[in-house]
Parts: sequence; C-alpha cells; structure tokens
Amino acid sequence: MDSLKLDCPAKLNLNLSVLGKRTDGMHEIKTQFQLINLFDRLLIKKTSSKSISVKTNLGSSIEDKNNIVFSAIKLLSDHVGKDMHCEVEIIKNIPLGGGLGGGSSNAAAALIGTNFLFKLGLSAQELMQLGEKLGADVPFFIYGKNAFASGIGEILVEERKHIDEKYLLLFPQIHSSTKELFSIWDSLKKSDQESILINEENSFLPIFLGQNQDIKSIFQELCKTNSFKLSGTGSTIFCVYNDINEIEKTLKKIPTKWRHSFCEPLQCSPLLTYLK
Repeated sequence: MDSLKLDCPAKLNLNLSVLGKRTDGMHEIKTQFQLINLFDRLLIKKTSSKSISVKTNLGSSIEDKNNIVFSAIKLLSDHVGKDMHCEVEIIKNIPLGGGLGGGSSNAAAALIGTNFLFKLGLSAQELMQLGEKLGADVPFFIYGKNAFASGIGEILVEERKHIDEKYLLLFPQIHSSTKELFSIWDSLKKSDQESILINEENSFLPIFLGQNQDIKSIFQELCKTNSFKLSGTGSTIFCVYNDINEIEKTLKKIPTKWRHSFCEPLQCSPLLTYLK
C-alpha cells in the first residue's frame, strides 16, 4: 500500500471548565468531548523524494512546516528513528480557530495513518503519548471515542451512553485564539473565575462574547428561542435541535456571512479502523 485516505472528524465540547493553571503553564480542565460527522479529508502518499510535504485547499499559510501534520510526522519519524517521506493533502472543511479541533484531528490522523502506512506497529497508547506533545486535544482524537476528559485533556473516560441528538453549528467566520482566551482567563480575579465556574457550562463563553460584542448581541438574540453553547474557546456556537422548521427561523436571525452546518453525533471515529 502506497497511499491512505482518512476522514478526520470534528468534536464539540458539550461543556468546558478551567480548573487551574499548572506550574508548566498548561491548564487543568474538565470537559465532555463529542465527535460529530463534520470531516476534514487527509490523503497520505509515500514518495520517493526525501521530504515531507503538506498541502491544503486553503493555501500556503498552513502548509508544510506551518501545519501541525508536518510536526506530527516529524515527531513520529524521530520517535522510531526512521525517515518517512510522504506527501500529504488536506481538504479542510472544519473551520480554523473554530473550537472544533480540526488541527488536532488532522495531527491524530497523520500519526495513525503514517503508523499504519509504514507498518511501524505503535499502539494507540504510544501514539496518544506522542500526540500529547503536539496539543492537548490530539490524544482524544487518537482515542477515537466520546469521552469525559480531565488533566490537560489527556485523561479520558469513555462516555458509553448513546447520543443521538442533532446539532446546528454556526460559524461566525472569525478565528478565535485559544492562547489569547486562556491568557485572559488567567488575568481574571479569582472571584470572577469562581463565579464563571458556578454560572457557565463553558468557562470561555463570557470571555469570548466580551471580546466579540457583535457576536454577543446575536448570541443573546438566538438564546431567546434555543439553548446555544460555545465549543472549546470558540468561535463555533451550537445548539441541539429536533424540529428543522424551528431551526429555519433561527437561521433567519444570523448574518449572511456566517456559515452553518447540520451535524449528527458519531459514536466512534473512523480513524479507529487503522489502529491495532
């Protein structure tokens, strides 16, 4: 086998609480991850040229060394002491900076796919440990099952309950910086942090809305008829829906430049096909 096509799923954070900051600068969190059927597509091909190349449909700003997939393959290569020359093409459908874990899912797919294609024989646990070096969400996407997460996101307990709710996702078309929002969280008074933890399902919702007043007014309007949540540190907001006609009314309230997507839950990731 010389090539492999992989579907990289997105995730929603059904809730997210920041519990504290560690001495290494990382944050202790508690969250519930839910996989959904919104996918990036990743194609890995072995190549005779002695290099790793990563191309996307979004242009050069996130290609080659600027892409986490390059870092993932390089990390795996260094770990096993073997050069893995390949070309990677990524079709991005998951919004960048949307709080849906697109980059982390791509990195997980790169580790799993390269491990499979080059017959390296690493276990899921070994890949998860490598993934943690790339980003806090990467181990979850290698784990590939809906889960409650703690630690920095790497301690995972499977959510065995079958979820069949449908989700409406709204994309405000802005890039939300996880690093920036954590920095703002750290600058808050302890009493303000505690108040947010008591009153909000997602610790970042008031911070995100405070940074984006135009989105805040739309969010408040939407919440009059639906219970919207923020995924991760944003910018994607979402709600559960049952009645498509009711949702059509909701869509009339959003700006024309916003994208939207109707998604359903996944019980497990298609990436698990390529793990032993």
